[in-house]
Amino acid sequence: MADLYIQNSLYSLSISDRKLMIKNQERTMLKAISLGLIDNILIFGNSQLSTQLLKSLSRHGIPVFYFSSKGEFLFSMDSFKEADYEKQREQAQSSFDKSFCLKMSQRIAWAKIMNQLNLLKAYDEQGLFDEEDFKRFKSACEGLESAKSISEIMGIEGRIAKSYFYYLNLLVEEDFQFYCRNSRPSLDRFNALLNFGYSILYSCFIGLIRKNGLSAGFGVTHQPHTHHAVLASDLMEEWRPVIVDDTVMSLIKHGDIRGEHFEKMGDEMHLTSEGIEVFSRAMRERILEIHHYVELDKNRYTFLYIADQQVKSLIRCFKSRNADDYISSYTGE
Repeated sequence: MADLYIQNSLYSLSISDRKLMIKNQERTMLKAISLGLIDNILIFGNSQLSTQLLKSLSRHGIPVFYFSSKGEFLFSMDSFKEADYEKQREQAQSSFDKSFCLKMSQRIAWAKIMNQLNLLKAYDEQGLFDEEDFKRFKSACEGLESAKSISEIMGIEGRIAKSYFYYLNLLVEEDFQFYCRNSRPSLDRFNALLNFGYSILYSCFIGLIRKNGLSAGFGVTHQPHTHHAVLASDLMEEWRPVIVDDTVMSLIKHGDIRGEHFEKMGDEMHLTSEGIEVFSRAMRERILEIHHYVELDKNRYTFLYIADQQVKSLIRCFKSRNADDYISSYTGE
């Protein structure tokens, strides 16, 4: 089973004999896919889905995630049949436990910073950086251990992020260099890729959270606010370097994504339709690749499998209030 990405706004999707039918604007059949082969559907742009299809997807527990043509996550549709209110009660109670949330935030931030460090080492093929450059990442991790509040953790994480993106900028060719990290609007090509990729990662975790019966509204690090799936934001943090940043750097390094795949609209940089196809395909492949992610587990898994196990470990943490039960990502040094 896998995710289905629809990037052409002129496509229409319907249901027939338990198969999802994809047609173009001339109503020509392009593809028929059994619903049993689909985990999630991701819609970029304005493709049309029939009411009958949406009902069938709901019955089969297949969520639909909607994005703008620029890759900005908009909303999701599912049946909420997976909601487990007993789990959500324990989750909500845990989210108000300051000691528990502090320890969880420390673990997530540590994994993210170490993954950032590992990515820099992997792409520093010319030896631009030395141990002094890398020391600041290890020092940040040491600072996390003595942090007394989540705001202190986020301060440490924010400062090291500035160094991380400064170093990343030195590793990319001129066409993809950027002044600083910015969310939307994307001011340059590199940030346009990151923002698009982070939206996909965000939707992956919303799907996994719902699948496991949890609420996306109660997290451990990010503060809740309107229409923000804070738990998805928490869980995706340590995976940003591993899944998205690595995909972006690889595409640039191998010349698979180029300047012609972008267009400027006002002050904002966007991927073209061809650029969206190239990047979405690379993200799909990265998500389904098998890697070694967990330090104490020498087996290799897909990201979706280990992320699902991570959510399940979080459920155990909510029940036991023990952050040591949480499975952190790991890529090795």
